[in-house]
Amino acid sequence: MTSSKQTTAKPLAQEIFQVLTNAISETAQIEVTTYLDSWDLDHLEQSASTSRFYTQIDLLNQTVQHEVDLKLIDNSTYGELQRWHIEQVRRRQESLIKNLASLEQMRQMITNQNCT
Repeated sequence: MTSSKQTTAKPLAQEIFQVLTNAISETAQIEVTTYLDSWDLDHLEQSASTSRFYTQIDLLNQTVQHEVDLKLIDNSTYGELQRWHIEQVRRRQESLIKNLASLEQMRQMITNQNCT
């Protein structure tokens, strides 16, 4: 590689490295929300809100946040829906981990190429 091509390649590699680093930091979080029509629950408790299961996972900050509508806690009618929500969270988390590993692998390739 000629000197001018090497000079051009290094800033490009650094830019790609930075883009991948930003992508990793921005994609390390997932949110899964499962809404349900609470018409039947509203008649029981006269609530106008929409019921939901909500989960947020932030791998960088190592936090997990769960929110469950009070009407759904210990309500066996919605147990299957809660299990489905948890399965969706698990799938998204696995996908997130794979995507982050791919981004990190690309970042390592750029680092290794930049060192040579």
